[in-house]
Amino acid sequence: MEDSGTWVVLLSVAIMATFAVLITVFWYTWKSFKRAGAVSPYTGSPLRKATDLPYFSVERIFKYLNSYHQYDNRIFLLKRAMFCRDTGRVFQNTISWLNIENVNWSFLIKRFPGYYVSWGSLTHDQQQLIREAHDSLDGYQTETSCPFPSPREITPEYIYVKPGPLYVDFNSKILLGWKVVPGTELEVLILQKPVK
Repeated sequence: MEDSGTWVVLLSVAIMATFAVLITVFWYTWKSFKRAGAVSPYTGSPLRKATDLPYFSVERIFKYLNSYHQYDNRIFLLKRAMFCRDTGRVFQNTISWLNIENVNWSFLIKRFPGYYVSWGSLTHDQQQLIREAHDSLDGYQTETSCPFPSPREITPEYIYVKPGPLYVDFNSKILLGWKVVPGTELEVLILQKPVK
């Protein structure tokens, strides 16, 4: 009988210690992310909260997104977005409900799932196939684009080009690229699905 009582006490202590360790790890991780702040995947410079944008700019962004009348390009929550002062790019859904800022290269697949490559890495024939699958590529960057396929491999001469890079999921022919919001220096990530 004494053996089972000892085991119960030891098991209880082990469970309590495990919970204490888990709570400590969670608290430390939360504090680390909160303190670190997010940086732009393009420039490495600190991002600012989109709530810091002037009312005029926010109004222009929302009016522009509203002009698409599409679920995939709907208006986003300003309190969950960040922007880069250097490039003007607005990263949506990058602040969690715990107020943790997190922006990395997964922002593309978080925006819309796919296997994205840079427009400049496609051959002329591949680009032509994409053009034929869409009504228009107006507003996207199709002239000056990084020749490396991976979005992470963008080189400095392409980082500040306006509008920003265009990415393509060649299998689905979906476009995901930066477009300049009219009347501002800001850019938003616009999704375009093929029509053909």
